[in-house]
Amino acid sequence: MATPKKATAAAKVAAPNALRPMEDLIQVRLARLCELINQLARHSTGARGLRNTDLRIMNLLYDSGMLSINELARRAHVDKAWISRSVMQLLAKRWVSKQPNPFDARAQLISLTPKSRELLDKVRPQVLSNEKSLLTDINETKMKKLLDQLLSNAEQLLDIKNNKG
Repeated sequence: MATPKKATAAAKVAAPNALRPMEDLIQVRLARLCELINQLARHSTGARGLRNTDLRIMNLLYDSGMLSINELARRAHVDKAWISRSVMQLLAKRWVSKQPNPFDARAQLISLTPKSRELLDKVRPQVLSNEKSLLTDINETKMKKLLDQLLSNAEQLLDIKNNKG
């Protein structure tokens, strides 16, 4: 006769696609992790009203200098319209500036202001420290490989869903 523990394990093997509680799903755990990381980001910036997308844009500019909206959207893996709206808000708050692209009169190049560069100089060490703490007892290389695979799988699944509709 099987023990209750063995019976439960056997039932899981017999019905691997059985419904599980929603909290057990990877996507729920990742959403919660993103919420927590966003809260950490707000703490790091001193709650200056910057959203996670704003910080992504600013960090891309910090690392790359000047970029167009199209290039920001591509590198951030975010819709161009979303990036454009975010940049407009950052412009209004003077976190970024824009200037004409000398190679394409239709495009503008976005860059950091001294105010935003100063903020990022203060914030980036804290963000790196947070990441180090997040990775306590975790192999960073393996974690990045797993996350890259999850991203790839999600992109493939979305492509399949988009092409069927």
